[in-house]
Amino acid sequence: MERRRVVVTPPTAPGFRAVPFTGVIYVMAEASRLGYSYGHPDWCNLGQGQPETGPLPGAPPRVLEAPISPADQEYSPVAGIPELRTAVAELYNHLYRQGKASQYTADNVCICGGGRLGLTRTVAALGEINLGHFLPDYTAYEELLNIFRPFTAIPILLEGADGYRFDLGRLEREIMGRGLSALLLSNPSNPTGRTIRGLELASWVDAARRLDCTLILDEFYSHYAWSSTPEEQGLVSAARYVEDVDDDPVLILDGLTKNWRYPGWRTTWVLGPRSV
Repeated sequence: MERRRVVVTPPTAPGFRAVPFTGVIYVMAEASRLGYSYGHPDWCNLGQGQPETGPLPGAPPRVLEAPISPADQEYSPVAGIPELRTAVAELYNHLYRQGKASQYTADNVCICGGGRLGLTRTVAALGEINLGHFLPDYTAYEELLNIFRPFTAIPILLEGADGYRFDLGRLEREIMGRGLSALLLSNPSNPTGRTIRGLELASWVDAARRLDCTLILDEFYSHYAWSSTPEEQGLVSAARYVEDVDDDPVLILDGLTKNWRYPGWRTTWVLGPRSV
C-alpha cells in the first residue's frame, strides 16, 4: 500500500506564506480536539518532551503564585529585569564556575519569552556566515534556519551506526573545511540523547576558541543527564569549560521549561559574551 506524507497547512491571508504545522503542534491540536487535557486519567502527553509539572517526592515545593507589584505592569527592559538576569548569572557561577576568575554577570544574560523565541533572537543576530547544524537534531531548527537569509545553513550528518558521535578531529575539519563561523546544536541532543560532556565538551569549547567558531548550545535538557559511569553523572553545561565569559565564543540557551519543569512559564535565557 502506498504511504503518503500528509502536510497540514493552515489557511492564510493575502500576503502571508503558508506555514505548515509542526508535528508537535498538529498532534497537540488534534489531541485537544479529541479531549486531551492536563491531568486527564485517560491521556498521557508523549509529544512535547513534556516534563512532570506536579510535585515529585524529595523535590522542592512547586511555585503556585508570584506577587506582582504596580511597577511590574510597566514596560520591562528588552533583555529582562536586572534581578532575574543577575539570578541566572549567579546560578551558573555557583554550579559551574566556582574558583574561576572570570564570572558571569547580568550583562551576560538576556531573558526571552520561550525557547523558540530565544533561538529566533539568537539566529536573527547572525551575520553573513556559514552556520553548521547537525542532522538529526531538534526539529524546530529546520524551520528556524529557513526563515533568515543572511547566513548559509550547512547540515552535518550524524550516523546512527556511530552512536551519533562526532569526534574532535571531524569537528575541526568541518569548521575549517566549510568555513563555519557558528555551530548550532542541542546538548544533550534532542532527539538522540547523545551527550557531549567532560573532557570531550571541554575540547569542543577549546576548538571554538582556537578556530573562531561560536558554539550555540541548546542546553534545555542539561539536567537530564544520566550515566552508568559515576564521574559522568550530574549536570552538563559548556559554562564549566569557558575560560573568559566575555571572550570565549560560547552561547548557551536554557530556561525553566524542562530542567525546572515549568513549561507554561515560557521563560528562557541566553548566556554569552556581553558583546553579543
